[in-house]
Amino acid sequence: MRVITVIAKHPGSGQTSVLVNLASGLVRQGYRVLIGELGKSEKLRNWLDVRQEQNQVVDIDIPTTANDIKTAILSSQLGIDLLPLVVEPGTQMTPLRLTCLEELDYDFLLLHPVGSEYYKLPDMFAATVIVCTDLSHDNELEELQTLEEGLQSLGKGNGIDLILPNKINTKEWEQNTQQLFNLAEYFGYEKIADPIPH
Repeated sequence: MRVITVIAKHPGSGQTSVLVNLASGLVRQGYRVLIGELGKSEKLRNWLDVRQEQNQVVDIDIPTTANDIKTAILSSQLGIDLLPLVVEPGTQMTPLRLTCLEELDYDFLLLHPVGSEYYKLPDMFAATVIVCTDLSHDNELEELQTLEEGLQSLGKGNGIDLILPNKINTKEWEQNTQQLFNLAEYFGYEKIADPIPH
C-alpha cells in the first residue's frame, strides 16, 4: 500500500481539496483508496458526504485488528473510504504502524492530518509528503524549512516530496513570484508543482 500525506501549514491552503481530488483521480483509475482522517475534519466529511453522526474511530494506541478497522471504515458515494483515527498528543503510534491495514487490500492510504504538528509523529518516513502552501504568507519559506527539518529528523531523508503553491495573494504578484522563487531555490525546482490559484 502506498502512503501519501497531504499537509497544509495554514487553513484554507487547499489541503482537503487536493486530497479529495487526488483520491477521486486514483479511484477513477481503478485503485482502492482509503483516507486516514487524523483528527476530525468536517470539511473532509462534507466533501465525501459522510454522515456526521458516524463517530466510531480507531484509537491507534490500542492494539487493533483488521476486523476492528473494517467496522470503523465509512464509505462515500465517490468510492473513497474514510477511516477516522485518533492520535493523542504525545503518542508514539501512527497509522503506519497499523500493519493490519495491509490486510484490507487498499492500494493507497491518503493521510489527512488536522493541524500542522503531524510531522512530529514517528514513522512519518514511510509516507510521500505533499505540502499545500499559501504564498501570501511572508514567512512561508521559514515554516516549510522547519517542517522539512522535522521530517528529516524522523529519518525521512527526502523530507517534503512536493510543494503545491495552492493559495496566492491575487493583488501581490511580485510577492507571489518572489515567494515561489525562494521556495524553488531552497527545495529545488523539481519539488515545486505548477501553482494552482485557490
